[in-house]
Amino acid sequence: MITAKRFSLEQLEAGMVLAQDVCDAGGGRLLAQGAELSDATIASLGRRGVDFAMVAVEEILTPEQRAARDAEIRERVERLFRKAGNDPMLLKLRATLLHYRLAGLD
Repeated sequence: MITAKRFSLEQLEAGMVLAQDVCDAGGGRLLAQGAELSDATIASLGRRGVDFAMVAVEEILTPEQRAARDAEIRERVERLFRKAGNDPMLLKLRATLLHYRLAGLD
């Protein structure tokens, strides 16, 4: 399972892959999600005042952890759609969201 983890500028290493865009203080995008960091890009981020970046990290879940996350996701989705009733569009949206969120566990 790939998750996003916050790393300070000092913790960043060449070869890490960004999980989110890195933006400057004005909101301008400096690096796009999916970009692989190099020593030069890390140094450039420091010169631009960036303090941290969200990096993609592979997390290995035990079967117990996966089951707990599965249950947590199902509970959140059910809570979001608790007032959906029998509306076919909302039911389809709920099923799609649930499928998407559970696929992220693999």
